[in-house]
Amino acid sequence: MTAAPVLDGAEGRSPARPGSRDRGSVTVELVLVFPLIIMFLFLVILAGRVTDARSDVVAAANDAARVASLQTSGAQAEAQAQLAAEATLAGEGVDCVGGVDVETRVEGSGGFGRGAVVVIDVSCDVTTSDLLLLDVGGGVITVREQGREPVDTHRSL
Repeated sequence: MTAAPVLDGAEGRSPARPGSRDRGSVTVELVLVFPLIIMFLFLVILAGRVTDARSDVVAAANDAARVASLQTSGAQAEAQAQLAAEATLAGEGVDCVGGVDVETRVEGSGGFGRGAVVVIDVSCDVTTSDLLLLDVGGGVITVREQGREPVDTHRSL
């Protein structure tokens, strides 16, 4: 003979199984947490992209400063610095929105000559519009870096 099921109170229902009240809670948790996980993933991608672009702009500024320091005049230094920065960023695959902005100046008392220091400021606007959920800076982040190099003392005059 089998035992009759024990009824829970006057309602006439069987006792609750463990976890029966939690049915569907995993789905609700997933629906609430999934967008946060996706946003975190986009933030990680954005941080990586900005870090990579910053590293490339640092290299471009340093390359431009070195090339400028080897020139014989300030005008040549400015022109060659622009070309060097553009070439470095193009070689790294960085697409600057609106082009690469390069500013050249010489620090020192004698103008562009021995003992002076060439200072190059490189600026690049990196697009983030493909990261759909993150509208950071209107889809563009500006990365600026500076390179400094003494004018080469062994260059020919």
